[in-house]
Amino acid sequence: MDCVLLASGSKGNCIYIGNESDSIVIDAGLGYLMRTLQSMRLNTENLRGLCVTHEHSDHVRSAKAFVKAACVPVFGSGGTLNALERENIISASAKRIICHEHIPVQAGGLKITSFRAYHDAAEPTGFVIDDGDARIGICLDTHEVSDTMKTILSACDAVVLESNYCSEAMKSDRFPECELCRSCGANCQGNNCVLRVYPRYLKDRIQNDGHLSNEASSECIAELSKDVGIIALAHLSENYNRPNIAREMALAAAGESGTEIYVSDQLAEYRERRLVRFEV
Repeated sequence: MDCVLLASGSKGNCIYIGNESDSIVIDAGLGYLMRTLQSMRLNTENLRGLCVTHEHSDHVRSAKAFVKAACVPVFGSGGTLNALERENIISASAKRIICHEHIPVQAGGLKITSFRAYHDAAEPTGFVIDDGDARIGICLDTHEVSDTMKTILSACDAVVLESNYCSEAMKSDRFPECELCRSCGANCQGNNCVLRVYPRYLKDRIQNDGHLSNEASSECIAELSKDVGIIALAHLSENYNRPNIAREMALAAAGESGTEIYVSDQLAEYRERRLVRFEV
């Protein structure tokens, strides 16, 4: 299976997963999504559905247009699907398929299994996509990774894992120096201050009911790397994270396991910014 992180972060999230016979899209926070998939020559002839992790706008901004253009059903938890319809994010006529926790559903030749995530949304989930030969786990927008989640993700060949913020920066509004501080392309000139300081209430929301820190992500990676061959870090904050810091922590956590680490970042100033694409 191919996995392409088309967009990742508060400005939009979208992941394509597919093989020669079947494909799905996870979240639709990217504008002109169908056109983007076609321009990249990804498999749009056999699209089987849109999986939605939760109803926040950076994950569903173009959901209605994409579902109409692709003529596909929407997969998600009952809470998520109800929120999508209630907020007119998808049309009432769109086909909806409820994903109950840990119970697989079929999307063509792909098996989709959802699991609970921890985020301030109606009923947020992660997903495992299985085509019979490989499994890819998607774990975004969660402030913790439970033992159950780790067990599920450990059975995957590749995992897309949130690594949203640096805890030290969240406390002091300054970043620790990274090994590549002067060569990362950010032109920070030694300025380790965050781009925009968040108010306390927003910091509390992110840490307590929002997102996963680099530190928590790395703790998870230390366990997952025993079994998972590829881990892609996603949903990095543009204000309270830097890709080199997230990468260094992830690589240290993976140790000598041989796990490949990718970083998807939304800041144009970083040379790290690129389309993350891998195959399992």
